[in-house]
Amino acid sequence: GNSSSTSSVYSTRLTARLAATAQQNAADTSHGPEPLPANAKQTMCSKIHWHIRSRIGTLCLLLATVVVGLTTAHSYFHGQSDTPNCGMSYSRPRYIEQTEFGRSWTRYSAKYKLYLYREGGFDVHDQPFRIPVLFVPGNAGSHKQVRSIAAASSLAFVKMVGESPHLVDEGCVGYDFFTVGLNEELTALHGYSILEQADFVNDAIRYILSLYPKTRAKHQISQTKMALPTSVVVVGHSMGGVVARTAFTLPNHIVGSIHAIFTLSTPHNNPTASLERHVEDVYNTINQFWRRGFRNGTLDDVSLVSIAGGNLDSMINSDYAFVGDLAPSRNALSVLSSGINDVWLSLDHQSILWCAQMAHKFSAMMVRIMDAQQPTQLVPLDERMAVMRELLYPSIDSEVSEGVMDRPMRSESYRYVRLADNDEVELHPVDVRALADSSQTRSRKARALHLLPLQKEGGYNGQVVQILYDPQLFADQPSDASQTNVQLALLGCNRNSTRNIADADVNVLCTTLSIPKVTKLPLKRNGDDPNLPVHSLHYIEYSLSVDQYEYVGIE
Repeated sequence: GNSSSTSSVYSTRLTARLAATAQQNAADTSHGPEPLPANAKQTMCSKIHWHIRSRIGTLCLLLATVVVGLTTAHSYFHGQSDTPNCGMSYSRPRYIEQTEFGRSWTRYSAKYKLYLYREGGFDVHDQPFRIPVLFVPGNAGSHKQVRSIAAASSLAFVKMVGESPHLVDEGCVGYDFFTVGLNEELTALHGYSILEQADFVNDAIRYILSLYPKTRAKHQISQTKMALPTSVVVVGHSMGGVVARTAFTLPNHIVGSIHAIFTLSTPHNNPTASLERHVEDVYNTINQFWRRGFRNGTLDDVSLVSIAGGNLDSMINSDYAFVGDLAPSRNALSVLSSGINDVWLSLDHQSILWCAQMAHKFSAMMVRIMDAQQPTQLVPLDERMAVMRELLYPSIDSEVSEGVMDRPMRSESYRYVRLADNDEVELHPVDVRALADSSQTRSRKARALHLLPLQKEGGYNGQVVQILYDPQLFADQPSDASQTNVQLALLGCNRNSTRNIADADVNVLCTTLSIPKVTKLPLKRNGDDPNLPVHSLHYIEYSLSVDQYEYVGIE
């Protein structure tokens, strides 16, 4: 009973409150809405404008982000300044598995394999007897990646012997390329794989060297006796270069079994992906070993050449391929493929192996440094590095050639030249093209001398003459493909102040300074045929004092 009375009381009170609220709302409606203050209206308008501006700003920022992103993507995929322009290389490969290289030689025989590469049409014997080379593939790489540089080296050797057969008797007998199958392991991500592969490489080198006492005696291709090899040339791609350097640090390494390492797109300084601590430990260990080895003399006879692909290599930062802080300049060389004469291309991570221009340059370098008369199978270190710098470095990076300016001037070094009557001497007018034989004939096949005045106004006393010219100026035909074979001489010239020359018209006296080293600067365009030679300008740099000469001449 009490609960029913209480509920009725609450209901009555609630009904009364609702009725009062309704009456108040009706009264307010009858009088109209109360007007807002002026400052309240202004505040509301400001808030509305702020919201509109913020949304417009957000939309503009979003639109700009999309535009920049699309532009960047288009530039990356379609607007690279270094466009791929590699010629295709071809080979006829055979891979002969070395089945005798089993458990008695290495504990990794069930995991890794060793193969001998044979080029069809060139290698008719299945036994190695030339100069041994071992190729080490990189991260997830295959042993078959050796085929392009191996085939190009075979062709380069055949061409060299065809032109100069006597070189065979001087130790140029060609190469035997071995290659290791490393199960396509991800060595960039696993430090222990680097150590295992390096251990296998040392065992493979020991096995390879054991083959030659029998095979060299059986296949004697040179009239002079070839020395038994005590070392193997190693070529490493990507992480294969790191594996090759790691081999030096392991207990099973034979001291002196490697005298030359060539690496292609190898990250020497830092790992490309630091996903495992042990990878960094391996890097620190081998880099410390190599720096210490050159200081204490244990690596004095080892050469290390690192070739990087440049901008198109999206997997390896080319800065990581620099070896100048690992080895002294006497032993080491670092170069970008885009700076190599007659290559002049940025190469991606895989094409550095098969690009025809790169393979031809690499093979030309290889055939220049072999010498089977030496136990190392290579020419001495200094000669080896000189050849590689000549072929890989543009001469613009070399020191300025020093001419001997105070030597006695011999009469046969003089050149008597007729000039035009005017005092202005420039390169382009036809009048400048005086003939060195003092004849009036304008034959393109005659030796021609081009004179350039040395400016001395303003007290300038320079020490270096720099000349940039088009070699077609000296070619027999304007489009002569053999323009790079034209040999030029650099001369210093003065106007003749004496009257003891029989021909009064000869008023300039020149003396030969040197045959300068020429740097080729390519003129490349997108879409050029990669099979045709790239036209280039030539650059000469020579050290001399302008006080001694009025003109410098190119003959």
